[in-house]
Amino acid sequence: MLRKPILSKGGARAPPRLRSRFSIPAPVAIVVIPLLVYVYLSCLFPSLSLWRWASDMSLRRRDFVDTHAADVQSLSASAKEALTSQKPLGPEGEKDAPLPPAAHVSGVALNGSKFGAATDMQFRLEWHGFQCLVHSSFARQAAPLPGDVTWVTQMTADRVTSLEQMLVRWKGPVSVALYSQNVESDIAVVAHLFDKVDFHIVGASQGLYPVNTLRNVAINNARTDFVFLADVDFVPDIQAYEGMKAHVAKLKAQGKEHDKAVWVLPAFEIDGTDQAVPLDFDALIKMGSRIHQVHNDGGREIAHKYSKYDKWRTASEPYVADYKFPYEPYILAPRSIPRFDVRFFGYGNDKASHNYELNAAGFVFHVLPKHFVVHVRHRQGSWVHQTFLDPKERLSRTLTTFLKDVDRRYSTKVFKDDAKSFPALAPSANFKILGGALKQSCVAVCAAAGLTCHEEWAERVNSCKVLEASFACLQGCNDNFFGVDLPAYNSQREQCLINNAPAAHPFSCQITYDFSRRLCPCGA
Repeated sequence: MLRKPILSKGGARAPPRLRSRFSIPAPVAIVVIPLLVYVYLSCLFPSLSLWRWASDMSLRRRDFVDTHAADVQSLSASAKEALTSQKPLGPEGEKDAPLPPAAHVSGVALNGSKFGAATDMQFRLEWHGFQCLVHSSFARQAAPLPGDVTWVTQMTADRVTSLEQMLVRWKGPVSVALYSQNVESDIAVVAHLFDKVDFHIVGASQGLYPVNTLRNVAINNARTDFVFLADVDFVPDIQAYEGMKAHVAKLKAQGKEHDKAVWVLPAFEIDGTDQAVPLDFDALIKMGSRIHQVHNDGGREIAHKYSKYDKWRTASEPYVADYKFPYEPYILAPRSIPRFDVRFFGYGNDKASHNYELNAAGFVFHVLPKHFVVHVRHRQGSWVHQTFLDPKERLSRTLTTFLKDVDRRYSTKVFKDDAKSFPALAPSANFKILGGALKQSCVAVCAAAGLTCHEEWAERVNSCKVLEASFACLQGCNDNFFGVDLPAYNSQREQCLINNAPAAHPFSCQITYDFSRRLCPCGA
């Protein structure tokens, strides 16, 4: 729309009137102002940044901690070099070879510490589905006694207050796996506990928190025949240590110390601002409904309810808990129990999976009366939030595969691929099942043994049992895939894979695949 010119009294064009304020169009303001606020807050709180979120997203898509590319701060140069230069064990990137003997590297020097000038920590390489560096410092004033029980847990240094609260009540040996990204600063945080606690420091990578690997490190290094498996944010009753020792002594006197049994201490949490942990059973009972089963909110109560809390409050003798998945109590157990599955990282199904395997292996869950543990409130760990991205992938690729592996391992279920039967071949067929190397065809595998690959025999080798007899299937066996190169061990996934659609994708003797160690049906 045209405007008439503004004229001055003399007829000349008048200069346009300047606006008194600078204005921003509304659509621009809606976009720009929140963005500026976000940038400002990201500077104050780096955890809010999109880069950090994207980084966490990428981490949560990974099924393992890659210690080979780890950036571990405050380790000595030789320790860093060991982490960054270690190649996957075994030929051509496979990881089923044993660790080399006496693989030690120097760690951080703690100059001026109370342990002496320039103490040089020694880190050893351990294999837990991946290589990791571990340094053990055993308590100097708390050697285990005969018949002792070790409290076993895992933590990061920011949980030291919770550990201290537990130590007020527990007077026995303690084995702690400490996950550390900055060894020197983390040691300074826990140094005052070195007289009382066995610390096993695990050099951290940039991956997800390897909770079950840490639990296994702590169990493996415990110095007693029986261990109590707990999270670091739980405190026992004042008599729990002596009560568990007495129970172990009773088992040994009855010759039952090798029975397949574990012993549950019910876990509680307290409502309200007064979070004082009850001293003993009588004090707990007096608290009434203010103290109750841990995680008693809808959907999570199934993790502990099978301990039968109402029955426990009146019990005078141990009783059997009816196991159902995902029961995940805290247990007194022989140190010889099956270890935790290292496929589980972060938060979710890590303890439930272990108890599922214990049940499948024939262990009976007994509940001990009079003794208990109580959850101590704390700030959420920095690693916990990582778990909940991509939950469907974690379930499909970890939990479901694990459950099938356990069911197959303990023969609690019969799987169709394991139940297949075939007519016997004549001796002249000289049928052999041979595993190949990466990028090797079955033609080459069989030829190296002076044999021929027979595609018509492929279904004889297309089962998890046959694969597991030929390869170390570190991440289990998976039947959710198909392909002409299967069955095979996949080095990317560290899983054995069977072909679930052999009719549509028939086995090929000639095909090669960069990440497959093929399982080949060979014969005359």
